[in-house]
Amino acid sequence: MNKTLTAIATACTFALGAPAMAQDLQEIDVLTPLPRHTAWYPLLVGEALGYFADEGISVELVNGGDLPATAFLENGQVQLAALDPSEVILAHERGFDFDVVYEVMHNAVEGIFVLEDNEAASLADLGGTTIGIVGESDRGLLLSALGHAGLSEDDVTIAVLGESAPLLANSLSNGQVSAVVGAISDFVAIRSQGIMIRSVLPDEMSKMPANNFAVRGDSIGGENEELVQGFLRAWAKSSYAGLVDLETTRAIAMEADPENWINEELGTIFLQAAQNLHRPEADVFGDVRHEIWSSVISEMVDVDMLDATFPAEEILNDHYLAAANDFDHAEVEADVAAWKAENM
Repeated sequence: MNKTLTAIATACTFALGAPAMAQDLQEIDVLTPLPRHTAWYPLLVGEALGYFADEGISVELVNGGDLPATAFLENGQVQLAALDPSEVILAHERGFDFDVVYEVMHNAVEGIFVLEDNEAASLADLGGTTIGIVGESDRGLLLSALGHAGLSEDDVTIAVLGESAPLLANSLSNGQVSAVVGAISDFVAIRSQGIMIRSVLPDEMSKMPANNFAVRGDSIGGENEELVQGFLRAWAKSSYAGLVDLETTRAIAMEADPENWINEELGTIFLQAAQNLHRPEADVFGDVRHEIWSSVISEMVDVDMLDATFPAEEILNDHYLAAANDFDHAEVEADVAAWKAENM
């Protein structure tokens, strides 16, 4: 994920009505792979609409740098950490007690991109072709996807292309490769060259959760109970608010994350892709989907990343979901409309 979204933004906070005094807010430390960024628009929207302040919270983002993200959670340096499934699962195998309490992104941040007019209906139709990967870190995703599609590494030729937007786009448009495996930033990079693409990542992989909020298992019900509960409710409200009106969310993101909005058209493409990541399957924001996690655990065993399967319930916890989703959608829609009327 770190290579996925690399732009650095400066924080800019807005509020509807009278803002809460800073000294009245309790700080919550959250480990994320990015600073305030369009990809994390719920934070930007929540600060603009005052939802975190309403909960008596100020959000401090912690950058883990090169250290394992799980170390910050284990050492108590943060109350929550955004972790990918493999990080949580491998930590469990090492004996750490972490619980995923909220799925931040309900869809995979990666894709296997083909030209929009490509006749391939699925990845299975790309057997015998050359598939490009942006970098070596994308090879594992491709191999796993091939397995889901009934293919193997021997059925395709893999070419490492690098991150150059013109090269990725040209490789697709001139037929050098049939597909490019990369992340959301690579999708935007190819689109920036005027190339229309779609993803053929197998459905069961496209639902892979990413950047899930995890807590120490022994912290649930402890001294930070109300702090975490308030944060997750503000996050869920903000996630919904960011889906209500694209123009409003775009205006908030442009102000808070200007470096990703030098080109407004590309910024909009990026924002819409981010919205698709944060949009839940049903109406439950943050829903921890046990069946998806069980599939991930099994697949990690199949590719020898994990020694043995275990029940997904050992790392998933629905404890905060009811409170997180305890907000009125109509009121949020009214908040968005009010902000738009006042600021646009």
